[in-house]
Amino acid sequence: MQPSNREAKRPGISFKEKFGVFCMIIASIYLIYVSIFPIIFNLTGDFNGFDLAINIIIFIIGIGVLNSAILFARRTMLHAESIDLAFDDLYPRLEPVLREVASVQVDFEIMKDRLDAMNRNIEHLRRQIGPAEPPRDAGSLSGTSVTAFLHIVLLANITLGVFIFLLQDTRGYTPYVLTVLYVIWWLTITAEYDLWNVSGAWTWIFVPILFVPAICILTNRLAGSYTLLAWMALGLVIYIGSYYLWGRYLIHEMLPFDLHHHPKIERVKTRYMGWNREDK
Repeated sequence: MQPSNREAKRPGISFKEKFGVFCMIIASIYLIYVSIFPIIFNLTGDFNGFDLAINIIIFIIGIGVLNSAILFARRTMLHAESIDLAFDDLYPRLEPVLREVASVQVDFEIMKDRLDAMNRNIEHLRRQIGPAEPPRDAGSLSGTSVTAFLHIVLLANITLGVFIFLLQDTRGYTPYVLTVLYVIWWLTITAEYDLWNVSGAWTWIFVPILFVPAICILTNRLAGSYTLLAWMALGLVIYIGSYYLWGRYLIHEMLPFDLHHHPKIERVKTRYMGWNREDK
């Protein structure tokens, strides 16, 4: 807020109050004027006790009205000045809080956009799963696609909640919480495709366990907590998508956009199967 605007809006004595003070001063001067001379005349000339008492009362009323008008004007001016001084003293203390509230609002908007993008990615994965080709063991997987999708949606919302919490309270445990998120997503996808006996699946979990804490600590020192959470969120999305597609291709031999039907992919797959037969 600029000083000129605050000065223009400063509360002061209104016109009605000024007019009332002016009338009180005029009335008090009149009462003092009409009573002072009769008092002097009674004290220096012919003494009349009743007339002296009446004029003394009028004189006292005039003095009281004048004193009240002065006190009213003074208190009104002090009240206006105290409001302005209190605002000048309070606003610098409230300004950091207001900026923090605005920053939190911006962070929530950013997280909302990321949630929408994550939901769109999940919807795309669901569409890929829905019309997919029949798997090799269709009898064992026929009723799990909906349950697995619900698990993914629930875990995605829990992950978003964890990132929002870390965004507001980033501490020393942040690297370990993010590593646990990687492990939970790995467990979910591994359980969905039953990759426990696949040696390559265990490589996917050892990599984040070894590197995520170190990357978190280094990024937090060099770029700050907000950049750390942004990079970790992006890395988690890439990790989930890559591992999910890898497991899907390993079990169902399917790739996004029907890439598994591409001639080059077919040749690589045939060559890989040939190598496996020779090893056996």
